[in-house]
Amino acid sequence: MRIKICLIILFAIILCANTAIASSDENTNWNDSVNHTLYWGDSIEVDGFLIKANDFSKARPFDIETDYVMLTINSDDSEEWSALLSVNNSQIPNTKIFGERLNITAFEVVTGIDIPAPYTKIGVSTLNVTEEDIDSWINNTIFVTKTRYKETYIDERVFIAIQINNLRNIEFQSVLINETLPENILMDPDINADQKVNIRPYSKNTIQYSVKALRPGNYTIPPTEIEIIDNGIKYYQYTNSTELVVYGPHINATKTAKVDGNDPQLYEITIKVKNEGNRAAYVEINDEMLPNSVIMQGKTATEMVIFPDKIKTLEYSIRIEEIEGNLIVPSAKVYFSDSKGFSDTFKTKKFYLLEKEEDLPEPIEIPEDDQNTEVSGTSTEENGGEDIEYPSFGRIRSVKDILDNTIRIINEALEYK
Repeated sequence: MRIKICLIILFAIILCANTAIASSDENTNWNDSVNHTLYWGDSIEVDGFLIKANDFSKARPFDIETDYVMLTINSDDSEEWSALLSVNNSQIPNTKIFGERLNITAFEVVTGIDIPAPYTKIGVSTLNVTEEDIDSWINNTIFVTKTRYKETYIDERVFIAIQINNLRNIEFQSVLINETLPENILMDPDINADQKVNIRPYSKNTIQYSVKALRPGNYTIPPTEIEIIDNGIKYYQYTNSTELVVYGPHINATKTAKVDGNDPQLYEITIKVKNEGNRAAYVEINDEMLPNSVIMQGKTATEMVIFPDKIKTLEYSIRIEEIEGNLIVPSAKVYFSDSKGFSDTFKTKKFYLLEKEEDLPEPIEIPEDDQNTEVSGTSTEENGGEDIEYPSFGRIRSVKDILDNTIRIINEALEYK
């Protein structure tokens, strides 16, 4: 019978051999141990670990050295362990470490048949992990770098490589790579730099992706964050930042219309073109005139070469023969190209001729006392009780229009008194 019990215990030890570390490192910094009593089926939660007294050795009239408790441990990170603990047993240890951060020591196991249920008394302590410990561990475990292969032009892609070197004999699962890109830099849609990878022991791993700039300039690509989870502890490592220079022209254009102070039908049209890039560009401008307008001076189309950080303008004046409502000023078409053949076409923004309609003066209201007074207009009947057609004031376009309309209304009122 004793041989049978020994074989069962030996099998359980072999089953759990790979699930826990047998003893603690004397140099490990552990938190103070807390004592707990667990009856058969009881469980406790300690710092993210669920510890359960899953089973005990067979109850006997008296305690023997082979009495043991079988514990199961589950972590918040879905890790599982199981182990046999005994007291004063040469074959079964009384203490074990789980996941390098949980230490359980059994100092009493009671299984007699004269008690309602078997129980064990254990001491539990967890690893005291400091920020310095985390930094030291990750720096000695993972080495990461980020490089770019070349400088690039506005219409070209540049490749960036992230290299992760595993310096330990440890395999890491689901290593998370978090990449951040500056504004106006787009990642290749076919490659996702934010991904999870598995890293084998002592391996070198390269993650490569390409980016393209929306406009030329000097960019700094921030460090990439590498997140590793080992034994339930999250570690972060960061690559270096890298500089990216993008060459090419970047053309912006704005169109404005300014009314002549002496004649509300005369307008000065200005198209201002600026090269905000770092390479010169050949530029063509073709403007569309307002309806019912004739050109008085200048021209509506031109071509020019604009150097970096330089501004050139196209100016001309028009006369609008008849302004009906608040006209929309049409867009100017701008085409540009550079010495490498990169080109683009765009249009300026449309806008109202009288910039903001809400700022227009409100129509002049006639007081109620004057509404029974006959004014210029044709009555449908001679009977004074019928509706009167009041004079139409039209669209007010300037201070001069306001004065002219006001004087006209006063004169009309005087003529009918």
